Amino acid sequence: MIINGQNINDRYNSPPVLSQVGLRVFFIQDGEMFDPYQISAVSMFRSSANYDPSTVLDQTTELIAQNASSYILMNFANSSADTANAAFDPSNYTRSSTASGIYRLNTGEYCVVLDGGVNLQGKINLYGANATVLNGCSATGEYIDIWTVRLFQNTDLETIINTVNLKRGNIFTITQPLMLRTFNRLYQNKVVLGSKVDIKIETIVNVENRSISESMKNVFRDSIVSNPQIEIVKVNEEKNLPARVTVSSFAETSGLISVAPENTIIFNWDTNQLAGLPEVTGGTFGALTGMYYVRVKYNVVNQTIISPPMYLSVD
Repeated sequence: MIINGQNINDRYNSPPVLSQVGLRVFFIQDGEMFDPYQISAVSMFRSSANYDPSTVLDQTTELIAQNASSYILMNFANSSADTANAAFDPSNYTRSSTASGIYRLNTGEYCVVLDGGVNLQGKINLYGANATVLNGCSATGEYIDIWTVRLFQNTDLETIINTVNLKRGNIFTITQPLMLRTFNRLYQNKVVLGSKVDIKIETIVNVENRSISESMKNVFRDSIVSNPQIEIVKVNEEKNLPARVTVSSFAETSGLISVAPENTIIFNWDTNQLAGLPEVTGGTFGALTGMYYVRVKYNVVNQTIISPPMYLSVD
């Protein structure tokens, strides 16, 4: 995930505690992404603080309790809680000790960056307080991020609770060169023209060193793909047309891709944009429907992998 040019680790990709960890939340209503009216704050606590009976939430209002401010390890908030305000623009993010904003990445997609690599600090704005809190999520373990939101205008505030497990960075040593082999598989082989769909590519990582333990091998099965990119190419069979026309290059998709658990690479492809390509208006593209192929490019440890073409049809 890229935010204003910065490479951010997702919460489910075994993030190291000293890295930039993106805590994303997706708001969905009736199957569609939507923007909540307001996001007041995102507050970090140790997971153990929310066991029953909770020391974090008020049992009556189900909001963060007034006496819970001393348990807050980090707090994110913008100058305005209204999600339509420019304060939510991700271009506001610059890695620094004061990067404690909330960012709207897309419709219904919001993120804060828990950065253990800087002396991150935020403001606690609960119950009229205006205190500064230094990031206390400095140890490995499980934490919760509580989002205080107003989903719709004139509705009550409510809280959404998520978890993140910060690790020490999966650091280990071996006494032999690491031998990795990867395989990629495209989940779908057909897309309907006019669709906007997630292109999903599974990445299987095999560790071929026999002497490496299964626990170490599991580290690679969880999440090891970095800097993923996708190339989409139209395939033409007509003799009067170029045999291959690039729709999206590796460079163009860099930063627009997500990596889900188990190294699954995801790219959201809007086929409506095909009609605007210069090759279409210039007459060298051919029909918008037909055969295409997808290739992925990514880093695994010291290797840069480019997959063989994986074909799909646009109908």
